Parts: sequence; C-alpha cells; structure tokens
Amino acid sequence: MHGSRNSGSNISLRSSRTDRGTSDRLRLDLFLKRSRLIKRRTLAATICDNGYVKVNGREAPPGKTVRVGDQVEIRYPRERVTIEVTRLPVRAQKAQECYLTLSVDRQEEDLY
Repeated sequence: MHGSRNSGSNISLRSSRTDRGTSDRLRLDLFLKRSRLIKRRTLAATICDNGYVKVNGREAPPGKTVRVGDQVEIRYPRERVTIEVTRLPVRAQKAQECYLTLSVDRQEEDLY
C-alpha cells in the first residue's frame, strides 16, 4: 500500500518537470538573460528590483511571468529599449529570434 501511494506522486512530479521545458511562460530575469538583453541573471534581477524594467507598462519584479506577445521595456544607462516577446528561449541560442525590437530611445546623458 505504501509503495502504490509513492508511485502515484512520483508520476505527477515527473510530468510537471517535463512540462517545464515546453512551457508558454518564463520568469522575466531568465528571459532577459536567455535572450541576451542582459548578460547575467543576477544583473537582470537587480535592474528589475530597481524599477528599470517594465512588462506591459508596469514595473516588474524578476519573478514576473513573461509570455509571447508581452512588451518589455528596459532602461539601460543611455537608452530605453522596448521589445515584444515573439518566442520564449529554452537556451541562449538564437536569442535574437525571441523578440522584436519596437523602439530604441537613445539619450545624451545617463538615465540613471
């Protein structure tokens, strides 16, 4: 009886792990890193925490869920970039295919 109870729970855990690879959503900090918009995940988390990233017009924490079709605005020191998510990257390969650049606003002075 004990073995049958555990085997049922193991099956559900395995299926949820499998589903993660083909998910239709991704954490914002992971998206920024895998799409190569930000070099490191810790840096992506920091700029999100400091309010330099917006998703669909709202400031977003690093754990915010990003989906295809979302607009992401990133404030770099001398420019503001707005992109639309076209695909969720599984790895960092072919990262430029994961977004469409909507606008790039360059500034003469640092934004922050």
